[in-house]
Amino acid sequence: MDKAGLRAQIRDRRRQGHTPSPGYVDRVLAAVPPGVVCAYVSLPGEPPTVEVIEALLARGDDVYLPIATDTLHWTPAATSRPWHAWGLRPGQAPEPAELPTPDTVIVPALALDHEGRRLGQGGGYYDRFLPTATAPTVALIWHDELLADVPTEAHDVRVDAWVIADE
Repeated sequence: MDKAGLRAQIRDRRRQGHTPSPGYVDRVLAAVPPGVVCAYVSLPGEPPTVEVIEALLARGDDVYLPIATDTLHWTPAATSRPWHAWGLRPGQAPEPAELPTPDTVIVPALALDHEGRRLGQGGGYYDRFLPTATAPTVALIWHDELLADVPTEAHDVRVDAWVIADE
């Protein structure tokens, strides 16, 4: 199946709903060492990230959230509340900040395979950002999004680890 077909299939499944299992946030914290963390605000149907961001901040991490325009810019999570997907707030865009060198990047994914090949939403934001980041990457997915194979192209960047939200 090609990327577009796989994206459509996964989006249909996500509309049916998933529920994170107990301990999900703790598993994400265990996979993400303390420090500077790039995260994101989840879209409907994605594994939830607001609780993860709150836990990272409570742990003392410096968390940065993306502002998606033509490229990804970053804003500190601690000063950009309320948070909204794509980093944009109704009527007000958060101010981009200089991103310190991240220790970990939490990336969105529609699907992964066991080799860490990632299927994103298709906008290319992370495909353009990840080659510039040297930090380990962690993707958050549902159990039915870990597949035997994910179609990739030359520009696709593999993730280093993943957390399955509903296991």
